[in-house]
Amino acid sequence: MDYLTKPASRNDLRYCAKFFRSICHFTADEPIDPVVLLDQLRDLDGFSDVNYEIVEDSILPGNVPAQCIMSEENYLIQIKESVYIGAYEKKIGGHRMHIMHEIMHVFADKLGFSPILTRQLTDETPCFRRLEWIVKVLAGEVMMPYEATQNMSVSDIMNVYGVSKSAAETRLKY
Repeated sequence: MDYLTKPASRNDLRYCAKFFRSICHFTADEPIDPVVLLDQLRDLDGFSDVNYEIVEDSILPGNVPAQCIMSEENYLIQIKESVYIGAYEKKIGGHRMHIMHEIMHVFADKLGFSPILTRQLTDETPCFRRLEWIVKVLAGEVMMPYEATQNMSVSDIMNVYGVSKSAAETRLKY
């Protein structure tokens, strides 16, 4: 489900991604392993309220690889076991991006990109007002830093940053 939120441009989100990298003590161009980051999150300033758990695949609906549950006290990222194994053991780019996407839900919420409406959006809602688009862009910008990837090929981005072909192709479009 998607929600209306405050607007953000891709450039705004690119800046936010740089900020996230600095909070996590990553350089501007180093690859990030989202599985490792999950274990480090609670030690970072402002993220002590984030927990995660690996759940049996049957716990989450078929097309949901992971989810972030937000409450007033904390955030819980639930990840399907097959997705976690795919990211951790097999280094599958899409699974790694799913995990980063859920981490970015936490970060986006902390930046004030909270749902404004709790009902489904219409097709006419512009992407820059959609929470899922904002989180997706943040995940891509954090995983594949803009400046570092500008002159790279799709295969280079895939190999260096551990992302899928689709993610690398999307990165080069923007």
